Amino acid sequence: MLAVILSLILSAAQITDGDIWNLPPLKPETGLYTESWDSLSRHYNVPEWWREAKFGAWSHWDPQSAAEDGDWYARGMYMPRSPQYRYHLEHYGHPSEYGYKDLCNDWVIDLWDPDDLMQLYKRMGARYFLAMGNHHDNFDCWDSAYQPWNSVNVGPKTDIVGIWKQTADKYGMPFGIGFHATPARTWGQFMPVRYSSDRTGPYAGVPYDALQTKEDGVGKWWEGMDPVDLYGPEHHDGRNSLETPFADQFMWRVDDAIRKYQPDMIYFDEHAGDSQIDMGINMGLGRLTPQILVNFYNIALKRESGNRQVVATFKGVGGRYDSFQNSPELLPLVDRSLVKSTEFFTEDQIMAFPFQTEVSLQEWHYMAGAPYRPASEIITRLMQNVSRNGSLLLNITQRGRGNIDDEARQICEDIGKWLEVNGEAVYGSRPFDVWGNEQVIYTRNGGNIYVVLPEWDGREILLEALGSDAPSVGRIRKVKVLGDSKVRVKYTQTDGGLKISAARSLKPISEIKDEALATGFKILRIVHDKAWFNDDDPGVRTLGWDRKCNLGSGDFNNDLYLTDHPGDVWSAQFDGRSVRLVAPTGPEYGRMRVCIDGKDCGEIDLGSSPPGKQQIVFRSRRLRRGGHLIEITSVDGVATIDALIIK
Repeated sequence: MLAVILSLILSAAQITDGDIWNLPPLKPETGLYTESWDSLSRHYNVPEWWREAKFGAWSHWDPQSAAEDGDWYARGMYMPRSPQYRYHLEHYGHPSEYGYKDLCNDWVIDLWDPDDLMQLYKRMGARYFLAMGNHHDNFDCWDSAYQPWNSVNVGPKTDIVGIWKQTADKYGMPFGIGFHATPARTWGQFMPVRYSSDRTGPYAGVPYDALQTKEDGVGKWWEGMDPVDLYGPEHHDGRNSLETPFADQFMWRVDDAIRKYQPDMIYFDEHAGDSQIDMGINMGLGRLTPQILVNFYNIALKRESGNRQVVATFKGVGGRYDSFQNSPELLPLVDRSLVKSTEFFTEDQIMAFPFQTEVSLQEWHYMAGAPYRPASEIITRLMQNVSRNGSLLLNITQRGRGNIDDEARQICEDIGKWLEVNGEAVYGSRPFDVWGNEQVIYTRNGGNIYVVLPEWDGREILLEALGSDAPSVGRIRKVKVLGDSKVRVKYTQTDGGLKISAARSLKPISEIKDEALATGFKILRIVHDKAWFNDDDPGVRTLGWDRKCNLGSGDFNNDLYLTDHPGDVWSAQFDGRSVRLVAPTGPEYGRMRVCIDGKDCGEIDLGSSPPGKQQIVFRSRRLRRGGHLIEITSVDGVATIDALIIK
């Protein structure tokens, strides 16, 4: 702790001297978590509040929005072959005379109404909110201690992140901050293009403003500020960006925002590992990722108020942009230590651990004239993600001055109206045995199965996954169309599936302008008599257990929790008078111990029984009415849990 305090004092002195390029390495907060993937994976659980939320709103908004000419403007404006360079010449002038720093200073946000927008996001059905902390441009949107080029010192002279935080708290929205100014993107890709000049034309050879010095600002609006703090010192090799002064500065900036605003969530537009190449640059936070997680998680545990269980999202954790190609053995640990992010890409199968997909209504940064994605497309993406154990973070693109277009507002209202009717299939839900296909999407919640039918008009269809011989489906007792209480659904269940049809035409959801969303996207609530508590349902916590899904071997809900590490604990809160534990048995499994409400209920030897699926391996005695806690601890061999039957 003394070393941390000394580092803070040293850094404060250096900032006073105007030096942000010689900060010492950040020493993460000490506590439960330590800087190893094994430690992180054995202590971290994705918090319940985030898993229940499923849908978040994002303000991807900073000085680049001022140009209203799309994403990555702070880079494109320095690239003569880029349309953004030509746009900049036409609207602002040559980047040797009017550079990005000048755009930051002229950024006006007089139409920003955070209170109005947060109310809109609430009506839209968002359950958490993410603010832009910084983008690849390297400008901080808060009162930053380690970046003088920030929204309090320059431009709007406003603590944007701080105001978003206050507004989110006012409306009970968990609050997050997004960090994009990572070493590879910013140091490696955004900065080097600025240390150049036009090769032809009237400005050929005239350096862009990134090569101006503090002395060049004398008598100008930026007098006393150094352009190098925004643009970085001149460099052209960004491949080893983690070994630069910028990497240390980046860590201090993240720490500063975490301590000032106590976010419930942090997002990084960067890979967690370090084996991906993009545009010739080694991407990823690599060795910094565990440090960020340890610092964030330990700080959160010491909070006196607010969420102590927090979320951190990173990209490149397995999948098509896997950043752990050089260390694949780490992937199972990383999966349990954070929430992986999959920008604009929904996983093609049910995932064992939660993930988040980010999408935008329009461009990430506002682009004048660009089309909007309709509400029906956003709902499609939401349900596809939820059905595969994911959540959706939606950027509602803001104009430069902070307002949003009427079309964007209407899309948000339409999404909210749909979720008012169908939210029980979304919030707090978990995946079913299978996620479905383009015509049928499944989720489950509270023991019920939900079927999303994007184009159903009431005519007879067959839901093959809901047959009487399906491993997780009992006898169907009731089928109901959400939001249409008067329609009667006819159904017949056989081994081949559940055949359904509506007795009359289905009515559209009122007040939704998007016709495809209003008339389609019907959801059925399926009530059946095998409404078990699955191994990953709300109320479950695990320490160290791995999870497998899409097993296809007859397990309930097609998934299992497993561990071969003695002492690992799986626990669940439930309300009932009795509980039975369901698990597979056979010689490949080991022993585990059961406790209910702190009382030892004995040991289970899964390996002593013949091979079998969905076996009842433990029965409780009669319990008192009310809530209970069951804890299952691995003893030796492979412990595994499938489901609980609660009465």
